[in-house]
Parts: sequence; structure tokens; C-alpha cells
Amino acid sequence: MIDTGGDYFTMRYNPVYAKKLTINKGVDNVLLFEFINQDEKPVNITGSTMVFRLVDQAGVELMNETEMTILNAQYGRAKVTLPAGVLDAIRAQPASYSITRRSGNLTEAVFVDAQAGARADVDIMDSVYPEFYPSAECTIPTMQLSAQTGSPSGSPATYPDWARNPNAVINSWSPIMNTEYYTSFIVPTGPLTTVQMDLVGYTGTIKAQWAENYQSSWHNVTDSTLYLNKTGTVHMNIVGYYPILRLCFNNSVYTTGLNGQLGNPAQVSALVSDEGVVVGATITGQGNGYLAPPLIEFVGDGAGARAEAFVDANGALTTINILDGGSGYRPIPPTGIQATIIVSTGRIENILYR
Repeated sequence: MIDTGGDYFTMRYNPVYAKKLTINKGVDNVLLFEFINQDEKPVNITGSTMVFRLVDQAGVELMNETEMTILNAQYGRAKVTLPAGVLDAIRAQPASYSITRRSGNLTEAVFVDAQAGARADVDIMDSVYPEFYPSAECTIPTMQLSAQTGSPSGSPATYPDWARNPNAVINSWSPIMNTEYYTSFIVPTGPLTTVQMDLVGYTGTIKAQWAENYQSSWHNVTDSTLYLNKTGTVHMNIVGYYPILRLCFNNSVYTTGLNGQLGNPAQVSALVSDEGVVVGATITGQGNGYLAPPLIEFVGDGAGARAEAFVDANGALTTINILDGGSGYRPIPPTGIQATIIVSTGRIENILYR
């Protein structure tokens, strides 16, 4: 800055002490300045108004203009604060900045570049915004057999030995039936792997495991997290470098062990009016071992039916309240059943990782 206090009359266009600035989008930027004269001594800026301007590289577009705050007038120190919200409207680009000083009727430029020009370089960066990295999808494991009763479709010849009667309640857990299910393999790309998944009425545990390769033994890498009738999006962070990972789900009512007893799924039938509206639900088998109220879903030609369940201290289903009867539940040939109620411990949807 040219010192106009009267002590200096010879203007020297030597390089001045300025550097290229970097402004980061997404955060508040506080830039500190110290103004010196031809002899590199502080300039007293008492009574001055300093204005900071961001302009494009061509010097045509004024992108921002902010008055600076005087920190110490005697030593020529000031600052300017560029809030994150102001920078959101400015795209990342190489640009320029300039500073003006107003004192009384005098308005002068502050020389900021190495050739005593009134502009200097500044880079406006997206550095605090991480580059978008798309998530990969995992297959969603089928937990239907262990989470609810029987086999829902297909001919009896396709049923496992323990489920030849698909509509019967299985009264005890079978060692043949798998109760833990896994996602497809995850190949980490860094020291932190984040998994996002949507839970729908999920009651059960979720954990992560790692292995050396597809054929080797799997080992737990996280603790099991228990969810009780959880609906919503959840995240899991896996810290460390691993060859491959997978997620493990166990929401089988058979393995709850509530009050020392093996669980059994409940059986419920729907009551549907002639207009195709669900008006009630009959509990034909209370089951037991539910850690939380199970998920109640309706299957049929209609839509919109919703209900909530209640369980007692033994995890037995006691009550089902119809929240919305829906509509359009007409008899389906050849059985003529209008609506089927599925009682389950929930499911997992939309598993993404990166």
C-alpha cells in the first residue's frame, strides 16, 4: 500500500509481499491481511474503510464484494470473512481478488500482486466437497423361511424336508434350516467402508465379517447390532483394510431364545368385507419368542391395508390393530382368499456400500 501520510514521496514498484490465495467452498473462509508501505513497514489505516472484492480471472465479473474488518489500525491489520453460504453461488475456478481503501474523499487501490498491480490470483476450490463416488449394490438376502412360517410358493416337491406342509407352524427349530443370511461380497477400496441399508420392521441382528478369499473362513469384524422393529435407513462403518467383506443378518424368530424358549412364528388370518376392505385379523396361532412386535403385511389384489401388532412378555402375539383397511381385496381363484396376512420379523432393502 502506498503510504500517503507524508513521510514517503518516492514510489518504488518493487515486488510486494503477497501470495496466491485459496478459498475453499463449503466452509467459512477468514482471510487475514497486513498492509505495508514501500519500506515494508506497517501502514496506519486508522479511519480507513477496506473493501475486498472477488472478480473473475478476466476482471470482468464481480463475484463478491465484502467490507473488511479492521483488527489493528496502527499496524495495518484487517480481515475479511467469506461465509460458506455466499460461496455456494460461486463456481470453483481460478479467479482474482482486489482490495480498495477509502479514507475521507480518497479511494485508492491496494497493490497486491508481484508487479504492484491492483489484482492478485486466488483459486476458488471445491476441495472440502469430496468428489462424488457412486455406491455399489449388494444382493439382498432372503430371510423369509427363517423369519416367518412355511414355504410361500412352489409345489410341495420343492419344499425342504422340514417344510413339506407349507401352511403348518414349525413347532421347533430344525438344524437343517439356516437362520443366518449373507449379502454378496464387498471388496473394500479404502480403509473405511460404509454400508447403507433400509430396514422395514426389522427385528434381529446385523454384523460384518471378513475373509481372505471366497473359500476361506469368515471372521467377525464388527459386533452384532440388535434392532427391534426398526423401520428406516441405517449405516454401518467398517474400519480397516480387508480382502473381502459381507454382512450377516439373523432375524429368525426360532433363535430368539426369549425366556429360555425357542421361538415359533405366529399365524394370523384376515377378515375382509364384501367391499374388499380389511376389517379385522384373527390370531390362529400366537407363536412366541418375538423380541418386538412383528411386522404385519397384507398380500392380495388390493392395496393400502396396514396394521400394528402387540406382544406379551413371552413374545407371543396378543393383538393386531387394523390401522387402514385398504381397498380392492377381492377373492383370488382358485382358493377364493381375499387377503393373506404375513407375520414376519421384517426385512432388509436397498443395500449400498462404498
